[in-house]
Amino acid sequence: MRVLLAAAFLSVILLHCAVAFGAETVVQPPTAVLVATLEKLHALCGPDGEFDACTRFVAYRLQATCLPQGESASINASVTFKPLIYLYNIRQLPHEQLHIDDIRGFAASYVAELERLRFVSREQCEAEALQAVGEFGTTMRQFAIRSNHLRHPSLARMAPVRKIATNAQKFAK
Repeated sequence: MRVLLAAAFLSVILLHCAVAFGAETVVQPPTAVLVATLEKLHALCGPDGEFDACTRFVAYRLQATCLPQGESASINASVTFKPLIYLYNIRQLPHEQLHIDDIRGFAASYVAELERLRFVSREQCEAEALQAVGEFGTTMRQFAIRSNHLRHPSLARMAPVRKIATNAQKFAK
C-alpha cells in the first residue's frame, strides 16, 4: 500500500512539473499505411503533383492557458499531433520522416514564440490564447506547406506560405 501511495504521489509531482514547464511538442508515434495504387494514394493525399508517399497530420491540438506574472500574464502552451503516413513506395519512409521532423520543429518554435509573449492583463492573454487555439488547424496547414517548400522547392510556386501571425502586437507589452 505504501509503495502504491508513493507512486501516486510521484505521478502527481511529475504531472505538475510537466504543466509548469509547458513549451512541449508531443509527436504521437506515426502510423504508416501501405497503399496499393497511386490512384488510391492521390485520393487520400490530393491529386496535385507527382508523388508516391505523403504524410497527413491528424489529432493535432494546441493547448494554451494563461499564467499570471505579477500584473501581467503569459501563455503556457503545448502542441500534440499524430503523423499518418501513406506510402505507395515504402522507400519514401525516411523522406516522410523529414517532413515529420520539420513539423515538430515548426510547432516547437511556434509554442516557444507564444510563451515569450507578455500581456498587460489576463483577459488580453486569454483572448490571444483562444485565437491561437481556434486558428491552430490553419497554423498546422501552413507548417505542412513550409515543409513541402523546404523539401520540394518546385512546389514553392504553387502554394505560397502565409505569415503565421497572432494578435500579439495588439496585446503584448
